Amino acid sequence: MLEPDETTRHEIEQTLTSKNFEVVSSFTPDDILFSSKDSNGKNASPVGLILISDVFDRGILSESSLVLGSARTLPQQIPVVVMTEAADRKSPLELVVNNWFHTLKKPCDPEILSSVVCAAINQFNHVRDLLHEIETRSSAIGLITSGTFELRSLDEARNLTTMLTLACPKAEQVVIGLSELLQNAIEHGNLEIGYDLKSELLESGRLFDEIQERQEMATYRERIVRVNFSRTKKEIVFTIQDEGQGFNWRKYLTIDDERLTASHGRGIALAKMMAFTELNYNGSGNKVTARITL
Repeated sequence: MLEPDETTRHEIEQTLTSKNFEVVSSFTPDDILFSSKDSNGKNASPVGLILISDVFDRGILSESSLVLGSARTLPQQIPVVVMTEAADRKSPLELVVNNWFHTLKKPCDPEILSSVVCAAINQFNHVRDLLHEIETRSSAIGLITSGTFELRSLDEARNLTTMLTLACPKAEQVVIGLSELLQNAIEHGNLEIGYDLKSELLESGRLFDEIQERQEMATYRERIVRVNFSRTKKEIVFTIQDEGQGFNWRKYLTIDDERLTASHGRGIALAKMMAFTELNYNGSGNKVTARITL
């Protein structure tokens, strides 16, 4: 946590430690972020999230790995949550920090703070696992300029995500967006698990079971997600189409206050912000085109 105000720092530490998070405050972030290395000599930071106040010293910040264009790379796609006193919850730091995830209004509401931190760390763990798969996978996808793929399950979606991401620059960002879009196509599209139902299933711990059950039901078991991939010298394009009824995709292009404390519902917005140059849905929402400008 990078927060110069002692009172605010203490309040945030109390909130997060009560949720079993370990909080380390620092005025020299890179000393913490680059403090550990793995057996191969690569950075292995124990940090899973960075909280930074937008009144933090700009001189120190500009010399750290947190800012875009830094000579040092922020380790392992660690998400950054900005804290601001601005009434509109907009901070100029959003435009200059690496891996910006969300901006919180100070003083931070304990429930919202905890929910955002949980969501960011869950995403970090998911992305870390996918990046590990990318590092260990050998693939010929780099030689392919186009392809069409069909899938039904989340396991197939995960495998396709890691394979296609190898063909993309900034794989650590693309893997987030592509994973979210394929997962949405299966869960919300083909299996018709709506937002409210998914909330209930997550709370009861039954989401995995529900997905498995629906994939065996006659209504859903023959449905596929079709993915078209193409790469030219100028751009990479993914087109993802499911066989569901579609959804109101417009409300999910941004992360609004209603979903700040929710256990899900941020994936499309994250894909739009972090992974793709453009993200366009058709009218009904069962087809999406994602572009990366090269």
